[in-house]
Amino acid sequence: MRKGTGLIWSLVAVLTILLVWGNTPVTASASYKIQPFNMHVTVLKNGDANVTETLTYHFNSDYHGVFNVQDLRGIRGGKLTEVQTQLNGGKVVTAKPGSHQQDNTYQLTQTSKRLKAKLYRSVRAGNRLKVTYKFHLRGVITNYRDTAQLNWRVVGGGWEVPLTNVTVTIQLPAKNITQLQGWTHGPLDGHTQVNRAAGTVTMTVANNPSNSFIESHLLFPTSVTATNPNRVAKNHKAAAQRQEAALVADANAQRKSRRRLVYGGYVGLLVALVATLGGSWWWLKRHPANVYSRPIPVDHFFDVPRVTPALAESLVDARWPNTNALTGDIMMAAGNHQLKVETVKDGRRNTVRITKTGTVDNYFLQKCFVRLGANDSFTLKELNAFAKKDKKGKVGKWFEHWQTGIDEQTDQYQDDANITLRQRLVWLAAGISVLVIALVIFAWVMGLDEFALTAGGGVILLIGVWSYALVQRRRIDRNNTEGLILVNEIQGFRRMLKDIGHFNTAKIGDLILWEQILPYAAAFGLAKQVARKLEIDFGRAEVQASFIDFYPLYFANVTGQPLGDAIGSSVAGSIKTSNDLSSTSGGSGGFSGGSSGGFGGGSGGGAF
Repeated sequence: MRKGTGLIWSLVAVLTILLVWGNTPVTASASYKIQPFNMHVTVLKNGDANVTETLTYHFNSDYHGVFNVQDLRGIRGGKLTEVQTQLNGGKVVTAKPGSHQQDNTYQLTQTSKRLKAKLYRSVRAGNRLKVTYKFHLRGVITNYRDTAQLNWRVVGGGWEVPLTNVTVTIQLPAKNITQLQGWTHGPLDGHTQVNRAAGTVTMTVANNPSNSFIESHLLFPTSVTATNPNRVAKNHKAAAQRQEAALVADANAQRKSRRRLVYGGYVGLLVALVATLGGSWWWLKRHPANVYSRPIPVDHFFDVPRVTPALAESLVDARWPNTNALTGDIMMAAGNHQLKVETVKDGRRNTVRITKTGTVDNYFLQKCFVRLGANDSFTLKELNAFAKKDKKGKVGKWFEHWQTGIDEQTDQYQDDANITLRQRLVWLAAGISVLVIALVIFAWVMGLDEFALTAGGGVILLIGVWSYALVQRRRIDRNNTEGLILVNEIQGFRRMLKDIGHFNTAKIGDLILWEQILPYAAAFGLAKQVARKLEIDFGRAEVQASFIDFYPLYFANVTGQPLGDAIGSSVAGSIKTSNDLSSTSGGSGGFSGGSSGGFGGGSGGGAF
C-alpha cells in the first residue's frame, strides 16, 4: 500500500521523459557539440568561391583534434588556403602543415572527390575550441544562356553531431541584383533571407541534425559572373523555377500537415485536461473523506506500545517497516525467550549465532532457520555468505514477505477508503501534470506566443492543483479512530525516547520495564542512546546484574558492539547484497525539403 507513492512518481517521470524525448531530435553520442556554425561564401566573377567556415567546439571529454571534409564532386577542384584555431577565447593561432601530430598542425588528404583536413589540437573536457577553415573552390557557378546558377550543398551531410545556430551567408560579386532568387533545402524550420540590394543570401537554422545537409539554390543574371568559363549553351531558368516551385509546394504541404497535427494534438490535450479537471471535481465531490475526531497530541508517552516494535514503526512512519523494525522484533523475540542470541567463534573471528528456543512466527527468521545452518540455528556469517550467492534474491524476498505481513496488520488501524482517496489525489495531480507538460511541449512547437501563454497558465494551474492535493491529503486521516489514538501514543513514546537525555530513566520505571522498551528503541534506531542513558541513571553494575542474558544485545561486548547492532547491520547488508546480485544478473522564407541536385553532399567533420 505504501509503495504506491513511489510508483506514482516513477510514472510521472517516465511519461515526462517520453513526451520530451518524443519531441526532441535524436543526437549523436559523441561527447562534444558544435555551436555556433558560421559559413561565409564570397562568389567571384569567374564563378569561383572563397569559403570561410568557422566552427566552435564545446568538449565534454578529452580529444586529440578535429577534422573537416570538403566535397569536391560537381565542381572543378579546390584547395585549403588556411586553418586557424582559438582555444578558450585566447590567441588566434594559424596552423601549419605537418606530419608529426603536433598541436596546431594539420595533415591534408586530397583527391579529385574530396579534401580532408585533419587538425591536431589536444583539448580537455570543458575546453572550447574555435576553428576556422578557408577554402578556394573552383567552378561553383554555372552560366546558362538565360541565368547563372549556384546549386550547392553548402553544409554537407557528413557531420557526426548536430550543428547548432547555423548561419550561412553567400555574397555575390554584384549589388542591386533585381532578379536574384534563392531557395534552401534542409530542416523545415530554417529561414532564407534574400537581400537583392546587397547581393547576399543568408540562411539560418537553429539546429541541423547530424548527417543532414543544407542546400542552397540561387538564380541570378549571367552578368553577375560574366567571366565565368563554366558555361552551358541551353536555357535553364524556367526548369529550375518549376523544380523549386514543386519543392516549395511540397514543403508548404508538409508544414501545413505538421501544423494541423500539432494544433489538433494541442486541442485534443486541452480537451483532455478540461475533462480531467471536471471529472476529478465530480469524483471528489461524490467521494468525500471519512472524518474522525483527532486525539490531543501527546508530547511524551511512557507506556509500552500495545503492538510489536515493527508494527509500531510502520504505523508511526506510515510506510513499510525497515530493517531497524525487523531488528526490534528480533530483540523482542529474544527478550521473550523465543530466541537465543550469543557470540560464537567461527574460525579466527567472532560472529553472532541465533538459535530458536521457542515458537517463532517471524517469516524472515523462519526462512533463515530452514535455509541456513542446522538444528534451528544460524550465524550472521552464514546469512552473509548465502546472500553473496543469492542470484535469485531470496533474502530480499524473505524480507519483503515479512514486510507484507506487518503491513497487513496495519489494516485494522487504517481507513482503506481514506488511503485510497489520498492516493487518488496524487494520481489526479500527477495526471494533470503530465497533460500540462504535453501541452507546453506542443505549444513550444507551435510558437513563442503560444508557448508563453500555455507555460504561464500551466504553471498557475499546477501550483493550484498540487497545493489543493497536498493540503487535502494532509487533512484526510489515513487511520481510523483506534489507529489515531494508537499512533498518537506511539509518536509520544518515540519522542520520549528521542528526548531521553532530559529524563531520569530510573524514575520512569525499573529495569524490567526498560527491558520491554529497548526493542522499540531498536526499531526506532534509538537503542544506543537509550542504553547509554540507562547505564548513567541506574549504573552499569546494576544494569549488567539485572539484564544478565540480554545485556549483550544492547551494550558493547567482546565483538566491540551490541549484538543488536551486529544483527541490524548484517541483516541490512545481506538484503542489499541479495537485491543487488539478483538485479544485475541480466525570397525570404522557410527552407524546403528534398534536394535540387546541388553539388557536394559528403562534406562534414568531427573530432578524434
